[in-house]
Amino acid sequence: AASGSADADGDEAADELGTLGAAAPVPVTGEFGVDEAPSAAAARAAPAEAEAAAAEEELLAQLTQARQELLYEIRSYEDNQRHMRTSQMKQGEGQLLMLPVDTRVTCQWRVDEQRRLVRLVIATNNTMVIRGVVIFADRLFDGGESRLFVPKEQTTEAKVPICPAKDVSSDLMLKVMIGPRNGELFHVVEQSYALPRFSMYAPLPAASEAKPPGSRVSFTLGERAGRVVEWLNSSFNIAFEHSDPRTVSIGFTSLRDDSLLWVMVDGDRVEFRTENMELAGDLVQDLAEFTRCDELASTAEFPAAMAKFKEVLAQVDEHNASRLALAAGSAELCTAVKDLVVRAEDSRLLGDLTNMARTYTQIMSRNRELLAEHAKRAANQQALVDTLKSVNQMIQRAARLRVGSEKAGVIAACREGLKNGRLQVLFDVIQTGKA
Repeated sequence: AASGSADADGDEAADELGTLGAAAPVPVTGEFGVDEAPSAAAARAAPAEAEAAAAEEELLAQLTQARQELLYEIRSYEDNQRHMRTSQMKQGEGQLLMLPVDTRVTCQWRVDEQRRLVRLVIATNNTMVIRGVVIFADRLFDGGESRLFVPKEQTTEAKVPICPAKDVSSDLMLKVMIGPRNGELFHVVEQSYALPRFSMYAPLPAASEAKPPGSRVSFTLGERAGRVVEWLNSSFNIAFEHSDPRTVSIGFTSLRDDSLLWVMVDGDRVEFRTENMELAGDLVQDLAEFTRCDELASTAEFPAAMAKFKEVLAQVDEHNASRLALAAGSAELCTAVKDLVVRAEDSRLLGDLTNMARTYTQIMSRNRELLAEHAKRAANQQALVDTLKSVNQMIQRAARLRVGSEKAGVIAACREGLKNGRLQVLFDVIQTGKA
């Protein structure tokens, strides 16, 4: 009996174990905490593995391509070295390119006074010829930032014509294609070269009888005056040498309009002589930047520019007077039109159609007069705006003759004089920098 009871208990335990063994599989937690089956997790991992495999294949292809290019380049160098050493080529090699080790590309600026421009002369120091030049520069070429120059003949020297419209400095990035004469393969040499800001001004010959212009701007530069010679060599297209840098007098002529420019230094006093007030301001600003001068006061004498400025101010007064007169005339016409409209409405209410028609005819005539007055006022206003722009440009030119707080003071004093109608103050401020 005891044995039978034990067997029964064993069978029940086995049934319980069988029931537990047949339970559902343990769920798998997904990426976002949601229970997923193992097959779903594997399905999500498959695209990631495929992407990783594709990235590895792409990287391997890129490395293989780079390896082939490097091997080809090494083979080309070896063939070129053998060719330079033995002057022989293997069958099927084609044309080889190897520049001599001492090959150099030099650049310099040269003035072409006949064609009124400057030329960038690019040359090699051996028999390698220049087959083309690509120039990249900002604010130098019209309609783009690059130019391609191809010499008509195979020569070791290329003269690239350049004619900047304004006085701007620019860093030229050059790509010079050089190679053997009658060759089809070229070596590209990259080089940078600076264009001086005032490159369109050619120095006058020593025997020139030209006299300095009467207009000038002068200022005291102190110890920095000794660096004017360095500034001339940096900003102009010259290589100026002078025994005493504190006593300088050199003249230039513009390749654009043949105007004259003189740079004079006497001790710590610097003077620019030119009839172009805008050019004088550019010279002052460029010299101050070169010498790192933060404050600079100056005196200016530009008789022609001041006479023209006086005419501009007279035009401003005329346009202002015309504006007031035209405004009064338009106001009278508006009042008359209003009265006629009231009279026409009264005639309508009284049934006097004849008088109403006559009144509306007068309204139409007055309206045409108003349109004509409006056209006059618009033309006068535009002329006034243009003259005020000229006044503002003159103030800006005068301010550029100074640096730092002196420059800001000129602008403030000129605006205050215009606001108060004190025109004589403008002339004093422009000439001396102070009211």
